[in-house]
Amino acid sequence: MTVLTNCLSETPDEGCLRVANSLVSRIKKAFDGVTVISYERKSCLTDVFVRSNKFLLTREMIAAVRKCDDDILYIPFPARSSATALRILILSFFARKKVRVLLSQVTEISFAAKIFLLLCNAEFFVISEDTKQKMEKTVNKKRIRKICLGIDTEKFIPVSDEKATELKKKYGIPCDKPVVLHVGHLNEGRNISQLIKLADRFFVLLVTSTLTKNEQDEELRKKLLSCPAVRLIDDYIPDIEEIYQLSDVYFFPVVEEGRCIDVPLSCLEAASCNKPIVTTDFGEMKSFNGKNGFHFIDSFNADVINRLVSEAVNCKNPGSRLAVLDYDWNAAIKNFID
Repeated sequence: MTVLTNCLSETPDEGCLRVANSLVSRIKKAFDGVTVISYERKSCLTDVFVRSNKFLLTREMIAAVRKCDDDILYIPFPARSSATALRILILSFFARKKVRVLLSQVTEISFAAKIFLLLCNAEFFVISEDTKQKMEKTVNKKRIRKICLGIDTEKFIPVSDEKATELKKKYGIPCDKPVVLHVGHLNEGRNISQLIKLADRFFVLLVTSTLTKNEQDEELRKKLLSCPAVRLIDDYIPDIEEIYQLSDVYFFPVVEEGRCIDVPLSCLEAASCNKPIVTTDFGEMKSFNGKNGFHFIDSFNADVINRLVSEAVNCKNPGSRLAVLDYDWNAAIKNFID
């Protein structure tokens, strides 16, 4: 197998990058003879780095693709649907064997994108039912496979109350208030200004992506930091599981399509640590409706939000970990075996 991607990084703290890095590292361990071709970004997982333009039409890229004697797994960083679809079409034209594409985030598919996807012969892995239904309106459903990914359930594990308190002290987090956590991009499109509505009885911890540090909404940042019970961490945290473990509830207010990958990894990782989740029905989160430990937001009224968070905090045994075990990487990797 050959993997082609522009999603590899030594500090993968953004959804698509984390999916790609986790998947590629496991593929290399699971299969012999895997070659990883990177462009734009690279990491220690990269075997071959090539220069490319936005259409994948450089001599170096074409030569690398034509040289592949086996199937290609293409993992693109999310972009406009027409641009991504055109790259897939071009790649399938030059590839000697089958092209499979992992789509971690799909917005509305444009008319041009539909034409390109129909013309290509690629197969697609998607990670949410929403995206599966969108793709089925364009290409034959036999070319689409939904897979569940991507958490390391051996890394993101529940800890005792004593250990959670120890971790709060380690990171300088107050121990006298329930900690409400959100991890992700600092921009208004993710709707995280809803965190401001949380009552003073909660301590809000916001951990942002270093990849998008230069794209942060400064007005939103000022607004959040003006709240005394809000702490912002915008440095890379290698042991991110500890942040989930010290929290008391995870809060995910994203509603706008395209503002997160189809399966919010932060929600899965918090749930894997058996933390209660207060969430919208964004993307694949719909599949957890009715599952223990998941509290769904049906209004952004301040009273409603605070009631939901209070209910979540008071849930002593959420049971959310059981709901996400099928999204473990060890199970997901089997989908890439012919």
